[in-house]
Amino acid sequence: MAYKFMKAYFIDKFGIENIEMRDVKEPSTAKGFVKVNPVMAGINPLDYNVIAGKVLYGINPMPHIPGSEILAIVSEDSGKFRKGDRVVVYNRIYDGTCEYCISGREYLCSNGGIYGVVSNGGFAETLLIKEENLYMVPDTISDEVAVSFPIAAMTPYHALKEAGARAGQTLMVYGAAGNTGIFAIQLANMMGLNVFAVSSKAYLDEYGARETFPAEKIPEDFKADIVINPLGGELFSKSLTHVQRRGKLITFGVMNGRDTTIDIGRIYTNEISIIGSTGGSRQDMRELIDLASGRKLKVKTDKIFQFDQLKDALVYFGKPRDGRVLIRF
Repeated sequence: MAYKFMKAYFIDKFGIENIEMRDVKEPSTAKGFVKVNPVMAGINPLDYNVIAGKVLYGINPMPHIPGSEILAIVSEDSGKFRKGDRVVVYNRIYDGTCEYCISGREYLCSNGGIYGVVSNGGFAETLLIKEENLYMVPDTISDEVAVSFPIAAMTPYHALKEAGARAGQTLMVYGAAGNTGIFAIQLANMMGLNVFAVSSKAYLDEYGARETFPAEKIPEDFKADIVINPLGGELFSKSLTHVQRRGKLITFGVMNGRDTTIDIGRIYTNEISIIGSTGGSRQDMRELIDLASGRKLKVKTDKIFQFDQLKDALVYFGKPRDGRVLIRF
């Protein structure tokens, strides 16, 4: 039997300089799985840190194929999918049997993890994906937005749900010009919230921010019902001062560091809730696609590289930029 070969990127040891493209056998068809060909991949802090060896999770297997945000085309009829269907990969590995999976929180699976971290990922020409991890994406949604669903969009969407966001509330978004920040602004607007951005960028009104404050110029008396802060560090402590009584401070990242100091008295005297949020459920993915199908979500893209330029793209990602870095297959 003649095998088909494909190109995929591997790391044998950590470091951006160590990623390399290799020829490997194409995956064989298996029951319950769908063969797909990626058309676009996103590069995000998770991918960058996996390759650099700077993640909080165990990486498996080694040598390892990274890549956690994938938009693809189905290459063979399989189950409910047909050749040519446009699909996005829900990027969580889960067993479906633990208490979290049974309660609809498969992203917290006791025996799972993130696709491209605890399993080989999507930086390859052909993938074999569990049927239940694929979601159809209508042609009305751009490639750039669709490939952003698994992390850049779902992370803030799930966070807003965890915070109980509702119409009429005030939301403040730190790191608002980042991937998750731009989606947080747009999604919160769709939910009817009044959104204020914290950023040095001045263009966030085009995504729906009512006003943008540099972190050092936020009015001292400004209060919000919900504050999103994925930055961590000392800005996390500062953001607490802008949470309304009985308000919520929600985090899903530590871009500026994991350590900070917190005024505990401010938390209990104002009955403030601090919420951790990570990833999102399959239900979140379904809801996101429905939201984007009926309305115009936008994403800011800095540069699109070709698949054979992945190493260049990773180097570029590590430098100052303004918008997403994407890979076109």
